[in-house]
Amino acid sequence: MKKNYSVKIAGPAGYGIMEAGRILGQALTSLGFQVLVYPEYPSRIRGGDNVVFVSFSFFGSVLPEKKADLVVALTKESFLLHQQEIKKRGVLITDQLVDIKKEKVLSLPLTRVALKHTGREIARNTVSLGVIFGLLGLPLGFLEKEIAFNLSSKGKKVVDGNLAAVKSGYQLTRKSTFLRKILKEPVKESKNFLFSGNDALSLGSIDAGCSYAAIYPMTPINSILADLAKKQNKTGMIVFRPEDEIAGINSAIGASFAGKRSLVATSGGGFSLMIEGFAMAGATETPLVVIEGMRAGPSTGMATWTSQEDLLFLIRAGNGEFPRIIFTPGDPEEAYRLIFAAFNLADVYQLPVIVVTDKHLSESAFATPALNRKAFGLKIDRGKLLNQTPPKGYKRYQITPEGISPRALPGQTVFLTNSYIHDEDGFSIEDGAKRLIMKKKLLKKLAGLNRRNQGTALYGDKEAQLTLVGWGSTKQALLSTYQSLKDKGRLINCLHFFRPWPFPSEAKKFLAKAKKIIVVENNSTGQLASLIQSETGIKTMGKILKDDGRPFFAQEIEKELIRFF
Repeated sequence: MKKNYSVKIAGPAGYGIMEAGRILGQALTSLGFQVLVYPEYPSRIRGGDNVVFVSFSFFGSVLPEKKADLVVALTKESFLLHQQEIKKRGVLITDQLVDIKKEKVLSLPLTRVALKHTGREIARNTVSLGVIFGLLGLPLGFLEKEIAFNLSSKGKKVVDGNLAAVKSGYQLTRKSTFLRKILKEPVKESKNFLFSGNDALSLGSIDAGCSYAAIYPMTPINSILADLAKKQNKTGMIVFRPEDEIAGINSAIGASFAGKRSLVATSGGGFSLMIEGFAMAGATETPLVVIEGMRAGPSTGMATWTSQEDLLFLIRAGNGEFPRIIFTPGDPEEAYRLIFAAFNLADVYQLPVIVVTDKHLSESAFATPALNRKAFGLKIDRGKLLNQTPPKGYKRYQITPEGISPRALPGQTVFLTNSYIHDEDGFSIEDGAKRLIMKKKLLKKLAGLNRRNQGTALYGDKEAQLTLVGWGSTKQALLSTYQSLKDKGRLINCLHFFRPWPFPSEAKKFLAKAKKIIVVENNSTGQLASLIQSETGIKTMGKILKDDGRPFFAQEIEKELIRFF
């Protein structure tokens, strides 16, 4: 049985392309496939070329593929752009209105069927889903269930019309034999769900007890704002859309100072505006969680395309020296667990924590088991936050052996919080000797972090001759490459950094013994490679870099590795 399948649906913005991809992905997930739904779109509200890639397999990690088994092109422009992206035995599907007559092109009355059943042209995307399921020979009921669920808020008439449309699309393929019966065994409905990185970050923030979120909308974190705002009546979270990023981070610091778990979410450009506030959180030792969604830069860059260009910027962001923790999840499950950990560690160590995502992880959806605190055994830890009146003589910045002071809240007692260099009471100081004492206190906070927490995950054979190293969303590409090479009898291992800062001590030990190191990144300069060199002294590293705004596609890393074997 063929292992990997891929579908592309293409058309202008406003044609329901992304919604169709999500419905298709969830239906495939319910059938037990490993699924990735990866969107590409220009920075336009209407028109342009919008594409959703739906890749699926019964085996391991799934990546988007440049060529697909099925391509649905809903307009002539989409057809011309994607006609070469068909696999050898693939099929390109168009609407009869496009009037294309070529070999391997299946021209179907998508719009006519949509109008017949729903009275709306946009339902051609629903008809297309029926065609796809029919060509793949998959049971229609799973797709019908997802359509009914997704459209339930629009009323019975809309649901019934779309169900009739998808059934008609399915029947249009009844004479086709393309890829039929790819399911050889009886279907056992999967309990997995489609989660995007942003879905997981939103859910993790809610479950971690976040009660204040200040988010100015920017790609790729917009859906976090929409999701938290939609649920705020249920969760009680205050979701504030500020006039700009500066107001956003300052308000979040204020809410945290008052005792609320607080969040800001932004892109790299937005975080650039937040730097002064970020440094103030470090100086005042105020807990804060920042979600930073990378996209292709610099400046506005390519606003709707992915990159990994911000790592070194985030490690050094802010004037002066102060500690911070940086997480870089590689999939929705990690995103959920790490955003939960971020809120805990922000409270425990009284400092800012950054959770880094990118356009690919933020907006792509992955087949994932249900995400909840109980499944991972997660508990809220608020550190040294006082729940009663502090003792007489309370000092907000009291020097302690681990550098972390008991934290009081306004109303419990009188104390001073200060962004200047300050003494234990919070009063500004100019004395050099006292500065050194207080600076030592600030910088020693994270001394024990590496003893208690790892920052990397190792996959594969520890004794392998070659080690692929990556961070964040490259995790899926590393694992896919590992699995593909293992099937061919070549053993490698993969080291995934999910917390690159503070630099993990176990990574230093492993990399010092590694035989050949290849760092894989979505940027032009190899930022993780530079960090590894500065932290370990290792200089002999190969690099596989991609910086065209797209994530790594299937087989791309494997092809590049030929020159390293």
